[in-house]
Amino acid sequence: MHTQRTFAPEGESVPQARRFVRKTLEEWDAEDLTDEAVLATSELVTNAVIHAGTPVRVALEVDAQGLRLEVEDMHPSRSLPLGVERPSDDAESGRGLLIASAMAGAWGVDYSAGAKRVWLRLERGSASTSPSRPATARRATEPVDLGVAVVELSSDGEIRAWNHDAFLMLGWTAQEVRGRLWRDLVEPLDRGTTADTRSAVPSWPARRWQGMCTVRRKIGAPAQMFVSRVSRPPGEGWVMLLVPASKRVLLEWPAPQARSLPVRHDPLGLREDALNRLGFEAYLDLAVERSRDRLGAQAAYLLLARDLDGDFEVTTVSGLDASLVGTRLPPGATGAPDLHNPHLPVVLHDISETRADSDGEAGKWLLGEKGLRSLVAVPVVMEGRVIGALGVASERVAGFSDEEAVLLQRIGNVVAAAADRARLRVSERERRGWLTFLAETGDLLAGSLDQEMTMAITGQIVVPRLADWCAVYLDDTREHPVLQQVWHRDERAAVPLRAALEQTPPERIVEDLDAELRGSVRVIPLVARGHGIGVLVLGRPARDPLHGEALVVAESVARRASLAIDNARVHGELQGMGEALQRSLLPASIPSSPSFEVGVAYEAAGEASLAGGDFYDVFPVGSGRWCFTVGDVCGSGAEAAAVTGLARHTIRALALSGFPIATTLERLNTAIVEEGERSRFLTLVCGMLEPDHGGRLRMSLVCAGHPMPFVVRPTGEVRQVGRPQPLLGVLDQVAFVAEEHVLERGDLLVAVTDGVLERRDGLRMLEEQGLMADLARVGDLSAQAVAERIQRLVTDFGPGPQADDMAVLAIRAAPQG
Repeated sequence: MHTQRTFAPEGESVPQARRFVRKTLEEWDAEDLTDEAVLATSELVTNAVIHAGTPVRVALEVDAQGLRLEVEDMHPSRSLPLGVERPSDDAESGRGLLIASAMAGAWGVDYSAGAKRVWLRLERGSASTSPSRPATARRATEPVDLGVAVVELSSDGEIRAWNHDAFLMLGWTAQEVRGRLWRDLVEPLDRGTTADTRSAVPSWPARRWQGMCTVRRKIGAPAQMFVSRVSRPPGEGWVMLLVPASKRVLLEWPAPQARSLPVRHDPLGLREDALNRLGFEAYLDLAVERSRDRLGAQAAYLLLARDLDGDFEVTTVSGLDASLVGTRLPPGATGAPDLHNPHLPVVLHDISETRADSDGEAGKWLLGEKGLRSLVAVPVVMEGRVIGALGVASERVAGFSDEEAVLLQRIGNVVAAAADRARLRVSERERRGWLTFLAETGDLLAGSLDQEMTMAITGQIVVPRLADWCAVYLDDTREHPVLQQVWHRDERAAVPLRAALEQTPPERIVEDLDAELRGSVRVIPLVARGHGIGVLVLGRPARDPLHGEALVVAESVARRASLAIDNARVHGELQGMGEALQRSLLPASIPSSPSFEVGVAYEAAGEASLAGGDFYDVFPVGSGRWCFTVGDVCGSGAEAAAVTGLARHTIRALALSGFPIATTLERLNTAIVEEGERSRFLTLVCGMLEPDHGGRLRMSLVCAGHPMPFVVRPTGEVRQVGRPQPLLGVLDQVAFVAEEHVLERGDLLVAVTDGVLERRDGLRMLEEQGLMADLARVGDLSAQAVAERIQRLVTDFGPGPQADDMAVLAIRAAPQG
């Protein structure tokens, strides 16, 4: 028999292909090949749709030996590997050919000019069928392996009871055989056996008997069975236990001594090496899918325990929405192990009748919304500990029998070891992920010293990894929490959430905030250096509260955020103080005079919060005279700023009192020396400007250890004026001499600190020559434009931030009218 069908290159083609294969094989009476064929089709069609993106042809051919399945796409350049390598356990794909090869007797890839065809052969005689026998013969001669058939006989050999396993194995219902004689269903088998085959009919005096017999099935050939019979008290008959002949080891006594016991049949019907070939995740996915098929369920799922909180997490689903993976259920929830008896299966004949408390609602959300009515959930136990649960659900009320619950428990026992290793691997991977997350959190928070930015980073860290929304409250001076920031994974919901939170103190959120807005809320204190500074409020869906390992991580994030926010607050206060101090050391405004214009530029090294040691000043002293000064205190920061303040205000006071600049600097030297250990040496250029009747500026100048100022003529000629004299704060006694100079109309006077001249680019330094070359090109720029040009020159000269404070003062004499 042969058929084929072509599917479009889209996601919907995968389930369509599965249905096509299942329906075709059922019509061909080849159900024994259906499960493996459907799974292989799903994997191969998925690969073709994703990687080839062309129409996909699925072909089926069934003969007496098995099935040949072909999946062909039209993209031959997409080659497959010659061998099938097992992907890493962390990989989320790449197991399609492994799954196929785990079931197939043979497989391969054929190429043509316009197509690539992956084929595999499923032989009748795999784990799910009898060796070397067609499926129809298997169903006729060997019973379905679901458990142990129990038959109760009267003393006359009349059948009194017939359990469900007996029906599944032999096809007779209890109503059809009750009252019939057992011997009518039995005929001798294999006359050469040592056991008296007549004992299959209860007419012998022995209290216990075991042996082989052939039982007529309702439909098809007789079934070969192994029987263990135990007699009851006289007159009460016998009880017989029956299993397929191949499973005689389950009942045989004593155990055979000449050979070892065979391995019990895997109820999943998988090859022995399936776990090694597929890896943990793919194996468990396949186990859940097979559990659903074996029990005829509409849905199946696997829960695994979480170490820290004791909850169970959905790890694999079949027939349910894939978004449910990751959902957590507490013990006792519908579909999870029983809270008080976790080692016992949970059988619910009607989910809708379960109690409606929070735990029940959690499970109903998992299953009830899909129209599922009944379920069986069996514990997955490893070394005596319940590590999870395997569940199946049906759309029918009371959809599962006790025998099916036993079968599901057998499957749960088979997958326990793989589930435990997968659980431990996931837990370890999750812990590594959380450690990386916390390390990155620390780096991000440490990278900001701005309070608003730090809180914004906190929100970005928390949402959506730990919560759907979060809010930061900081205590005011009265220790009342004040809402600072609100974040939500849905930006549209942030505005109404903020409006609601502004009316709700954090301690009243659970009681007063609308349940739809808040969800499940957790309030975590923000504590820095032993003092509470506020709270961090986290909101998650009501069905998924913050607890367990996620709560531990959230509390760790809150501790880091507390310190970062407090550090940013303290830094902000210090920055404000530094900026206020810096402003006090510089003129409040740039002065103006009819005789000249003034331009200034200033930049402190390091961050803006630090006060610099460089300064400038220009102020009138009366009678049309003006005093100017540019200075550089050794070092920077608060101590340098203190000397800056002393120098600036001392010069102002003495100059305004009429002292010549030489005397002013001598007295300033004395004041600095008297500071003792707090003193710092200071370089300074100080001058007095006085306009004459011709519009020129007469200048008295003292250069106390400072770079000499530059005079730029309108013609572009540049020269330095003044002569070096001792710096301030080093010698106890010093005498300064004021030099006299004249600035012609249009001349430009430029005074700078060594932060300009010592700007470096590797081994190269700007120095006086570099500045003079640039000044020669300033032309008739205004004084302020010249100052800003010099500042750009310094910035562009070398990479990296400025290493020293920089001050620039430019004074241009009024040009000819």
